[in-house]
Amino acid sequence: MFSLHGKVALITGASSGIGLATARRFAAAGALVFGIDRSPSGEEGFRMLTVDVSDDTALGHAFDEVALEAGNLHIVVNNAGIQPLGVDFVNLTPQLVRKTLEINVSAVALGHAHAARHLVRGGRILNTGSFVGLLGVPGGSIYAASKAAVIHLTRSAAVEFAPRGITVNCVCPGTILTPAVLGIPDNPEIAFAERRTPLGRLGTAEEVASAFHFLASEEAAYITGAILPVDGGIAAGWERYDLVTPPNAVTGEWRDDL
Repeated sequence: MFSLHGKVALITGASSGIGLATARRFAAAGALVFGIDRSPSGEEGFRMLTVDVSDDTALGHAFDEVALEAGNLHIVVNNAGIQPLGVDFVNLTPQLVRKTLEINVSAVALGHAHAARHLVRGGRILNTGSFVGLLGVPGGSIYAASKAAVIHLTRSAAVEFAPRGITVNCVCPGTILTPAVLGIPDNPEIAFAERRTPLGRLGTAEEVASAFHFLASEEAAYITGAILPVDGGIAAGWERYDLVTPPNAVTGEWRDDL
């Protein structure tokens, strides 16, 4: 089940975190994997291409190179992104807005455009969103907006690509144990996520990769336009909401006469 034997996959942001875990999992499932990253790793088991996804000309050439070398392209994972969480509107700068939208939105949108030129019929496009694209969070500012855009790009592309049998889906991770999270000294997000996530812990990159693996497989052929949270339940709601029950809420009913 969930074999990717004979499939060719291109994954952006494949040097670390979710992208690396996904590349490893796809390769283990039988896919020929090409990773794209600005700073490639020396990972064995798949080929890495040095590409900055914000350079659309270079990104397009990478798609061309993969399709020419492999002969086909079956799966595209638009995963590369930056994560400027903790920046509120007071501290938001034009430079950060431009950079975030360039990498997190423009590169994803144009990744769909390049995929349109090369994906075989029945192919897969998979996007990395975020739980902050599903709900409002303080300090999210442009990052949350960029991931909300990825979610809507997914839905639009799912409709547009459907006549070719190409499915488009989005995985929305919660707080995941990746270098982006662990690389921040004394990162307060870790304790916050552990406290607020119903499952009570952070996720792993491998757990997110497993969702991508399923959506890339033939078993997921009838799923498109889906937004799949892999977040321990945080987007479903807080596990605690410390409010005092008002006196006019009696036996589960709201009383206006009290």
